[in-house]
Amino acid sequence: MADGPPILEMRGIRKAFPGVVALDGVDLTLEAGAVHMLLGENGAGKSTLMKILSGAYTKDAGDIRINGRAVEIRSPRDALALGIRVIYQELNLVPHLSVAENIFLGAAPVRWGGFVDWPELYDRTSRLLADLGMSLDPRALVSRLGLAQRQMVEIAKALSDSAFAKA
Repeated sequence: MADGPPILEMRGIRKAFPGVVALDGVDLTLEAGAVHMLLGENGAGKSTLMKILSGAYTKDAGDIRINGRAVEIRSPRDALALGIRVIYQELNLVPHLSVAENIFLGAAPVRWGGFVDWPELYDRTSRLLADLGMSLDPRALVSRLGLAQRQMVEIAKALSDSAFAKA
């Protein structure tokens, strides 16, 4: 186990929808430097718990702590500000765009006049992919990638804003 508090603690999480209690008293602890897996049958509440963590849903009860500090996650913006990124099983990519365009969708570097700075976009993408140990062509169309490669693009996309926050 790592020194200090867990990087994430969710305690007593409850979420109900009309006619069904999806989560009731759920606890989850994530330790720094460890690999974690959330496993369960269909309908067990895995997605609901992750949607609470990502701000897609709000919890009805319970506490969330990050590095020992109590936090409230009321929206996806709150989760992003806390450094939380969730990659769902269903991919959220635009197939007719390139790897680079998908990774920096809505955040592409621009030149004077508001035009995309293509050389900078491809350079940033190449650096990010290299830092992550991923061997993908930034110009490749996502529609031509296999499932595993598309998942790698999702991971790179999730990490892109923190990797270039100061770029």
